[in-house]
Amino acid sequence: MHEYIHSPLIRALYAKVQDQQVHASSSHTEWYSINCEHFEPQTVEKFLQLEQDEETEAFLTNCFEKSDWIFTQLYHAIAKAILTWFMTSTSINGLLRRGSMFVFSSAQFQKLLDIEVDNALETLLDLGAGDGMVTVKMAPFFHRVFVTEVSVTMNWRLKERGFTLLDPFSWELVNADPEAGISCPDRFDVISCLNLLDRCDTPLTLLKRVAGKLKPKTGRLVIGIVLPLNQYVETTSDRNASESLDPPNSPLWEVHFDALLSRILAVADFELVRWTRVPYLCEGDFTQNFFYLNEIVMVLRIRSS
Repeated sequence: MHEYIHSPLIRALYAKVQDQQVHASSSHTEWYSINCEHFEPQTVEKFLQLEQDEETEAFLTNCFEKSDWIFTQLYHAIAKAILTWFMTSTSINGLLRRGSMFVFSSAQFQKLLDIEVDNALETLLDLGAGDGMVTVKMAPFFHRVFVTEVSVTMNWRLKERGFTLLDPFSWELVNADPEAGISCPDRFDVISCLNLLDRCDTPLTLLKRVAGKLKPKTGRLVIGIVLPLNQYVETTSDRNASESLDPPNSPLWEVHFDALLSRILAVADFELVRWTRVPYLCEGDFTQNFFYLNEIVMVLRIRSS
């Protein structure tokens, strides 16, 4: 039937309905699985197999519902077309409260870090936290949560969620009030860097700074990154990063993962503790229910000297 529909819009909407029927009944095992033959045995041993859970299904269901809000989606499309002239896509999403992301559920994060709510860690620093939707999944496992974000509109959303904002460049408290009793720790139990390393101008410098802000021995870095690697910086004129993550010339995400571990993270004195493969999901629009990218999430620690 699809080939007999002449209107591009109606054809897109018909394809969306078919797409929803497929995804609504799928457990999406292909999003989480790996081919062990592509990796060294020691890397496979550190892999944590996850699966689609209730929180992931709830996010997808919400995407299906929002995608059907035709007038809201039309308003967003018109507003974005206008705002694109003087705002970044990230800031537009923050202003319009659209395009929320999903990387992992609270239960999946708990397994990945091997922590319990009853034994919560003291501090989390979430770098480039966006609208805080992913931060919310991590927050229950920490007594204090600090966030950074360059986008002004996204900072509004983070404040609404009650997170403590740090300056995105100095990592110091924003508008610190001594009488409020809030202090910024010198070091953190966990620093999360989710979908930031390939989107910031100086990722190598960022890794060095993170190493200096983690608690010795016990501190952990959580990196989430889309592979195959494709660096893109919203805030530079040419959209290129000043520092390269040296991506290999290969279409295979497995090759990019191995290169990231050996060329970048090992050189920065980080070693792999645990890793997993998950879908990086984003709310869609009126022609597509949601957007999906292949995501690898790693837990790392400073290499022992």
